[in-house]
Amino acid sequence: MIGKLKGTLESYGEDFVIVDVHGVGYVVYCSARTLQVLPAAGEPAALAIETYVREDQIRLFGFTSDLEREWFRLLQ
Repeated sequence: MIGKLKGTLESYGEDFVIVDVHGVGYVVYCSARTLQVLPAAGEPAALAIETYVREDQIRLFGFTSDLEREWFRLLQ
């Protein structure tokens, strides 16, 4: 499982960012609060990641801290 991503923020969407890690772009879904504190596109960033795997999809959820990720896990 992916637990952390560190790379360059390529672009922003309504509820996600694309993080480029050595040429691979990862779509990471984030809350509005997390999106607000991330740096601008083209800047380096690190996100704690929770990997969500289902039969039909794999999603990465990004958080600014491990504590935020733990709260997400508890709510799941």
